[in-house]
Amino acid sequence: MAWHEAARAAGRGGLPDFDERYMEAVAAKRLPGKLFQQAARSALGTDT
Repeated sequence: MAWHEAARAAGRGGLPDFDERYMEAVAAKRLPGKLFQQAARSALGTDT
């Protein structure tokens, strides 16, 4: 949220001060996202 607010206040989308935290968040959501997709496919019967 802090990155988003700082980017909006600066009038741009990229802020180097937040790059490391942003990339950590991107990496942290990969496995949960993958597991969610697998569970959803299984529940919907569309897993192959």
